[in-house]
Amino acid sequence: MNKNLKTTFLTGLFVIIPLVVSVALLVWFFQTLDHLFSPLIGGVAHMIAPDIAHIPGVGILAGLVIILLVGFFARNVVGERILAALDNFINRIPWYRTIYSTVKQLTDAFSPNNARSFKEVVLVDYPMEGSQAIGFRTATVEREGRMLAVVFVPTNHIYFGDLLFLPEERVVRLDMPVEQAVRIIVSVGIGSPSRFFSS
Repeated sequence: MNKNLKTTFLTGLFVIIPLVVSVALLVWFFQTLDHLFSPLIGGVAHMIAPDIAHIPGVGILAGLVIILLVGFFARNVVGERILAALDNFINRIPWYRTIYSTVKQLTDAFSPNNARSFKEVVLVDYPMEGSQAIGFRTATVEREGRMLAVVFVPTNHIYFGDLLFLPEERVVRLDMPVEQAVRIIVSVGIGSPSRFFSS
């Protein structure tokens, strides 16, 4: 009983921590930008319209613009080299590199520009035959001359799950983008389409 309670508590803790941390970071990010850009934009707006003291949503708008600019920067050759150098520098910092590399691996899994990201959405028998679950193919490996699909099946939270090595014939490829499959999992099935199509 105590062991089950401890396992349940730890499971809940590991689900809540990424949610709380990610939300807290987003709030901090947008609030910081709001404090930085509000005086500037508010001052310009006040010169045009003296009645305007503060424009709500400046932080969110500035954050979206910065994210887009970073995205454009990261997609060109110079940006890739600079970010790679920054990545190497961060990975040399003790303690912080552990947190950074873990978070980066998780976010890289969903990056459309990453060759190591989830390659396709699949349907597999899990956790037992006759019961199927959505999974993400991450790679293909060979064992004793037989090709196996490496499939990650989220079991509790999108970042937690089981890694399965399955024969190709036991993996059904779905005609579905990774983003849609993530929405289905996060919405606990509410976002499921009425039909699944094999690719």
